[in-house]
Amino acid sequence: MTRSIVMFVFLATGLCSTPEPLTAIVDAVATQSAKVGGTVELVVAVKNTGPAIPHLALVFRTPDRWYERHEMTDLGGCTIAEDASGFDCGDLPANESKTYSFRGIASTAGTFHFELALRALVHPFGYVNNHSDGADASVWDETVS
Repeated sequence: MTRSIVMFVFLATGLCSTPEPLTAIVDAVATQSAKVGGTVELVVAVKNTGPAIPHLALVFRTPDRWYERHEMTDLGGCTIAEDASGFDCGDLPANESKTYSFRGIASTAGTFHFELALRALVHPFGYVNNHSDGADASVWDETVS
């Protein structure tokens, strides 16, 4: 009986432990000025410095979503994950680097504000480089005339 209790406590504490935080070095650059019908680009370089990130998502945390403001011509190996408001770029193993290059055609005139953060699309859905005041994000504006 005592052995069963010890084993239960051991398993329960292991299952409830805090997961290792997701961390990465992220560099994002995007077209900031374009004309309707012109080519636009978003390039996001990620070097994973933490544990493997299952289904890395590049998510837009503003009402403007890059894939909605452009006619997408190249998804850079990712798929659009509308329910997550971003791109699902698949798994990114620990210590791996990958560059995601998105291309499109500017389809809507206006000035748009983008805020891009990274997170896992698999439970516990953690953000990459998350802090007590929120996750790191790349922020830029794009003006399309």
